[in-house]
Amino acid sequence: MNKKGVIFITVLIAVFLSRMAAAAEWDLKTCLDIGLKQNPTIRAAQKGIDGAQARVQQSQSGYYPILFGEVDYNRYSTKSSVSSSSSSLSLNPGVSELTTYYLGLSQNIYDFGRREYKIKSFKEDLKTYQWTLKDIRLSVIDAIRQAYYGVLLAQRVVKVRQGDLERTQEHFKQAQGFYQVGLRAKIDVTQAEVTVITAQKALLQAENNVQTSWVALAAAMGLDKPQVVTLKDDLELGRVEWNPEDLQKEALEKDPVLNRLRVVINFLEMGEEQAKREFLPALTGTAKYGFNTGTFYSNDETWNVGLQLNIPLFSGFYKKYRLEEIRANLSLAKSNVETQKLLVISNIQNQYLNQVLAEKQIDVAREALRSARENLDLAEGRYKAGVGNMLDVTDARTSFFQAETDYNQALYSYITSRYKVERALGRE
Repeated sequence: MNKKGVIFITVLIAVFLSRMAAAAEWDLKTCLDIGLKQNPTIRAAQKGIDGAQARVQQSQSGYYPILFGEVDYNRYSTKSSVSSSSSSLSLNPGVSELTTYYLGLSQNIYDFGRREYKIKSFKEDLKTYQWTLKDIRLSVIDAIRQAYYGVLLAQRVVKVRQGDLERTQEHFKQAQGFYQVGLRAKIDVTQAEVTVITAQKALLQAENNVQTSWVALAAAMGLDKPQVVTLKDDLELGRVEWNPEDLQKEALEKDPVLNRLRVVINFLEMGEEQAKREFLPALTGTAKYGFNTGTFYSNDETWNVGLQLNIPLFSGFYKKYRLEEIRANLSLAKSNVETQKLLVISNIQNQYLNQVLAEKQIDVAREALRSARENLDLAEGRYKAGVGNMLDVTDARTSFFQAETDYNQALYSYITSRYKVERALGRE
């Protein structure tokens, strides 16, 4: 293949790779899907659910009989003597051994509901882990959203700083031209040069903020490093309307922490019922079948079937104080629910007010940006016409780019505050 052919193929590959890179665009949903799969805290919470599910299955074992093998070994000796007035006779048959091999079953027949309430309590415990996972998922989603829009905001600020640098460089060239023809003083050139340097520094900082924002997004998604992709810029999503009363009602119904505390109450109530039944008898059945071997036995068959009624009489006050402990924890859990309700109401009200404020700030920032743009155009026009000064241009330029930055920040504040409301509602 000749040199032209190699160059042609290289160009095609470069174009193909550039198109592939351009096609690798992630939106918020993509980031959330990846994050919910990759974030280690979610995987850890899922393992907690697996463990709680296993405990439920363990508690259900009480419905099944226990199959066991048993070996009894005994070694003993007997000695007896018979005495009379005329003689004394001693009997000493020596040492005897007995080994019994059993295969048996044991079954809990009735324990006044201990078994059933134990299973119910473990099922409630499983629900607490499920609500914990829900809360962790919401936290991860919220962190990804904040970081996602943090990247978009940082990228917009870079564009603002790039535009600022371009304008300052243009002003610097104008000042040099006016100075060279004697229309402006040397100080205008110096001031313009200082503003160029300041704009360069601001651009470097803005570019660094983009990199750190990418790092934050990767960490929120559970990735070890930022990905080489672009993000879909949807910072200017449409606005939503909320009804404060509906928000409060939904938050009280769906808040994962509050629901977890409610399940804790159910768990303790089941534990209380189980503890009450520890004072009642328990009926157990056993059956064993086996063989005896030993000094006086030769694989003799043996079996027995029996019922055992265990009546608790005294256990060192353990049952009494365990019941008191559960009741104390139950009262504490009910108080925690009431406290959490107040926190949920307070949180949803604060997030709603923040979202309303952020929405109003967008309109104010947009108007401020329009005014700053007009002021900059006037200042630049006056300077070009020779009736303005460099200080007016610098002030107008600073106000304009600050207004542009504030507008982007207002968009970021609105969309993140909107998602904060959804987080407070327990929505994914």
